[in-house]
Amino acid sequence: MKIALPPRRQIVIILNPLAGARRQGRLRAVIARLRRMGGQVRVETTARAGDATRLARQIDPTACDVVVAAGGDGTINEVANGLVGSHLPLAIIPLGTANVLAAEIGLAQDTQSLASTILDGPAVAIYPGIANGRYFLLMAGVGFDAEVVAAVTLRFKRWFGKAAYVMKSLALLLRYDYPHFRIRIDGRDYNARSAIVTKGRFYAGRHMCAPNGGLTKPTFEVCIFERSGPLAVLRYGAALLFGRLPYHRHVRLVSGRDISVEGPARARVQGDGDAFGTLPLHIGVAAETLALVTPALRSLPAPLHESRVPQGS
Repeated sequence: MKIALPPRRQIVIILNPLAGARRQGRLRAVIARLRRMGGQVRVETTARAGDATRLARQIDPTACDVVVAAGGDGTINEVANGLVGSHLPLAIIPLGTANVLAAEIGLAQDTQSLASTILDGPAVAIYPGIANGRYFLLMAGVGFDAEVVAAVTLRFKRWFGKAAYVMKSLALLLRYDYPHFRIRIDGRDYNARSAIVTKGRFYAGRHMCAPNGGLTKPTFEVCIFERSGPLAVLRYGAALLFGRLPYHRHVRLVSGRDISVEGPARARVQGDGDAFGTLPLHIGVAAETLALVTPALRSLPAPLHESRVPQGS
């Protein structure tokens, strides 16, 4: 659903200066173009975790037409947590490692497209998820991927980019204990060794995870990984790279609105690519939508024809 908004000329950019150090030139070029196009731009810079949420909450809505998150998916998540319920629209300048949200909405990353989208792109009402009281736009995960996310420090990610996740995955393959999780989806139980609860279609960039996902849907797609161990993880990784993960015989896709996860008390949770705490976990659809500025949401692929009928545990 598109949202009618007044013209966007008063622009507040919340910038994570540590995200995408090699992409800061793109940011400066976008700001310059916004100003040439008539925008009045103010930049607020974060210094520590949580700053982006605090800065977003402090914005005077009478002196701002659009809030722009400049950083990776984690920075966007923080800004969104400060904006849900405020009626201020959120736009993005992707500067991160994976930039999954940019892929999800089909956002081109050239300077002209970014500036034009911020000023004139349609605002679409999306349904954030809420995990243990914190909003997320894309996904929450438990199991192997959450442990990898927790192991990748900011410094390591700055040094190695996307390769940081591959390196940590390989390092954890033989050390991770691959626990069991019980996932309850709308009252029905499933056994899992890992799971991704996603609002969108993509994972780790432009890799297809849940073809029937959609930011504008008030539901989740739960990607349940049924096998464990190093070999299973490697096979899942290969399937993801080749676009076959949704069709893998040991991956189950289940739609739902109310999800809880139980497992080892210290098991990690990741949300939008950042550490999100530990189990137990409850996930639901937020009561309030968020206005996301997008060039145009891509039409969703046809429903899966090869998905299996879910079987309860």
